[in-house]
Amino acid sequence: MKYFNAFWASLSVLFLTLPVNAAGPTYVKDAISAATIWTKDNSPYIIQNDIVVSKGAILTIAPGVEVRFVAPDNGATVGAGPNLVIQGGIKAVGTPIDPIQFNPAVAGSLWGAIYFYNADSANCLLQACLIKGGRIVCNGSSPVISQSAIFGAKSGIEVALNSQPQITGNRITANGIGIILLADTANPVITGNDIYNNNYGFYLKDFGTPNISGNRIFSNLKYNIVNYSTKSLASPNNDFRMVDAQQIMRTIYDGAYSPTLGRVSFMPFVGMQQAQQPMGAPVQQMAAAPAPVAGTQAPEQPKIQEEDLWSYGRPFDAMKISNVEAQKKKPSNAVKILAVGATAVVTVVLLFL
Repeated sequence: MKYFNAFWASLSVLFLTLPVNAAGPTYVKDAISAATIWTKDNSPYIIQNDIVVSKGAILTIAPGVEVRFVAPDNGATVGAGPNLVIQGGIKAVGTPIDPIQFNPAVAGSLWGAIYFYNADSANCLLQACLIKGGRIVCNGSSPVISQSAIFGAKSGIEVALNSQPQITGNRITANGIGIILLADTANPVITGNDIYNNNYGFYLKDFGTPNISGNRIFSNLKYNIVNYSTKSLASPNNDFRMVDAQQIMRTIYDGAYSPTLGRVSFMPFVGMQQAQQPMGAPVQQMAAAPAPVAGTQAPEQPKIQEEDLWSYGRPFDAMKISNVEAQKKKPSNAVKILAVGATAVVTVVLLFL
C-alpha cells in the first residue's frame, strides 16, 4: 500500500510541475501602438506578417517567451519576412537559464529581421536572447545587443545609416555573414563577441568610425574579415586564435591583395606580444598591418553572392518534418513538455557558456 501511495504522490508532483491551461499560443496580427507586455504564460507568440512597434510604444518581452515567425510559402524571397519592425522601443531581457527565443515556426525556414528603423534607441535592448533564422538590422537606430546568440541566418547583424549600436558579449555563428557594415555613418561598438563558423565573419562595405576590438574572430569558413571599402580600418586587440601575423592576414581580404581597397590594421592582436615581440618590449599601439611576405600567393577574391549568405541555413532544411508517419510518432503533450525543457537547457548551456 505504501508503494501505491508513493506512486500517486510522485505522479501528483509530476502533474503539478506541468503547465496547466496555458493561454498560448498568441497570434499577433496588428501593429503595437501602446505599451505592451508579452508574457511567458501567453507564449509562444506567432507572427505571420510584418508587425510594427509604433513610435511612442514600447514592447516588453518577459524571460522565457518564445516568438515564432511563420515564413511565407507564396514564392516570396527566402528570409525576407515576416519582420518585427521597431520604430518605438523593445525591451527583451531574458536570463541565461530562461532566455527569450526568436525562432522560425518551421525548423529550417528563414524569417526576416528584428528591424530597428529610426527607433527610440534609448528604449531598445536585446539581452540574453536566442535569435535563430533571422537577422538584426539597425537603420537610423542604436540598440544595445548583448549576451545573446545570433545564428542560422543569411546575416547576423547589419548596421546601416546613422546607427551606433552597442554589440557586446554575443555569440554570432552559423550565418552567411556575421556582421555587415553598410554605410559611412555606421559607427557600431563591437566588443567582447565570439564571431565564428560563419561563411564570413565581417563584411565591410562602408563604415564611419566603428570600434571593433576585444572580440574572438576565428574559424569563419571563407574569411574572418572582408574589407570592400576604400577606407582603412583599425581593429586592434582581437583574438584570431592564431599567433602569426601572416596567418591572420590570409583570413582577411583587404588592400593587401587588392590595391583599390583599404587595409585592416589588426595589430596588436591577442597572442602577439608573447609570440612576436622581443622580451620586455611594449606592444605596439595601433600598429600598421604588415605587408604580405614576398612571393605569397594572393587569396581568392571574395564574391559575395546569394549562396554565401546561407552558411548553415540550408542544411537546416533537412530537419523539416515531411513524413506523415514521423508526425504521428510525436510525443504526447506531457512528454513533449519535458523534452522541450531538456532541449532548452542544452541549447542554453551550449550557447551561453
